[in-house]
Amino acid sequence: MSVRGCIFDIKRYAIHDGPGIRLSLFFKGCPLSCQWCHNPEGIDPRPQLIFNKSRCLECNACEDRTIPGNCPAGALEICGKYMLTEEVMEIILREKLFFDRSGGGVTFTGGEPLAQPAFLASLLSKCKERGIHTALDTSLYASPRVVSEMIPNTDLFLADLKIMNPARHLKFTGVDNAVIHKNLRNVAQSGVSFIIRIPLIHGINDNGSDIDEMIRFIIELRSCGNLKGIHLLPYHSFGSDKQKRIISGKVPFQKSFTTPAKESTDSLLIKLQSLGIETVIGG
Repeated sequence: MSVRGCIFDIKRYAIHDGPGIRLSLFFKGCPLSCQWCHNPEGIDPRPQLIFNKSRCLECNACEDRTIPGNCPAGALEICGKYMLTEEVMEIILREKLFFDRSGGGVTFTGGEPLAQPAFLASLLSKCKERGIHTALDTSLYASPRVVSEMIPNTDLFLADLKIMNPARHLKFTGVDNAVIHKNLRNVAQSGVSFIIRIPLIHGINDNGSDIDEMIRFIIELRSCGNLKGIHLLPYHSFGSDKQKRIISGKVPFQKSFTTPAKESTDSLLIKLQSLGIETVIGG
């Protein structure tokens, strides 16, 4: 049965979202509203109008900026497109030669892929049937039942770990982290490979107590035997720049944050590596 979902970007030849050369599919819609979100155009589940001022010719052809087709310079764009699983699979299969030669595959990211469970499950299943490696880049904020349904057809989870303190997680992301931690434990115990991704934001999750609690949780998860590494992701302001272009639909509240000092990031890197955990900055 065909399933329809909303995609806002497709990136070919991606090399940072799993092994080998990959195709990254960006799902529209996310239940979190992280104040540092680097893909704010992925939060609203519906297509949105985006205005790129740098392309604008100020020709007034668009009149009220609501009809992208009237813009000769392409300054107005619709971000997000509804697609059927068959359409997406056609795109995926065109890249299979690169996957096979490089040990790559498809990465489902966003937004939050788990926010479109039927669409995601259909694509994961079809990729599995074709022998295509699948990676799921996710906050794991979804019902445990939904996460459990994805595990059999997912080869690698790229799981976010943002803030350990529940109240502060709620303050800065808009959701509690109890179900996230439960799902992360379930993923770890399922036998599927997983990588933990930690966005590092100065003053939010880079102090001693936050880091210590995070390391204790990581050690617990590692005991299951399937943790493949840690990716430390220092904050950057790209999301704030993109947010200014969104002129319709849900626009997340976004504060100005700063990148942790290099010494702080390097210290965490060394600490995790000293525990025998493969850790990299970026990825």
